[in-house]
Amino acid sequence: MRKKWKWTIVAAAALILIAAALNWMYHSVSREEWNSQRAAVALAYEKTALTETTWVERFVGDKTYTVISGVDKLGQPLYVWVGGEGELRSELAANGVAGEAMAEQVKAKHAGAEIMRVTPGIQNDKPVWEIFYKYTPEGQKREQHFYDYYQFSDGTWIDTWRLSIQ
Repeated sequence: MRKKWKWTIVAAAALILIAAALNWMYHSVSREEWNSQRAAVALAYEKTALTETTWVERFVGDKTYTVISGVDKLGQPLYVWVGGEGELRSELAANGVAGEAMAEQVKAKHAGAEIMRVTPGIQNDKPVWEIFYKYTPEGQKREQHFYDYYQFSDGTWIDTWRLSIQ
């Protein structure tokens, strides 16, 4: 009976050590991204009308941007893009088409599409919506992943990128 208790205690201690090590690894890997996001939000608070942050996400296009969604001093929804070297751009959400509307447009265009992510971004120095989704095209057996880009201002389709495995 004593041996059983010893092995139970050793196994529990090993599980606790493994969980602690995994937690430490996750935080050490993510720390740089979190610090970058904090710095981008601080810059946006300082240089734009942003007063409250709803979410922060990374957009990788022609350039890499930290995208911040929040509200301005008047309580209006606002997007801020912070690029390298402190490059800043902000746009009121009211000046563009809603991301949800763009996702619905993709679903209407591709029946059965599953929207994975909707992100405002910058392509060719203009605000865009990036819609990442997956679906199985007609005549295909395998599900495929796509990126659709639409103009932020009026929702006009710009381009579609199909991801392929080869």
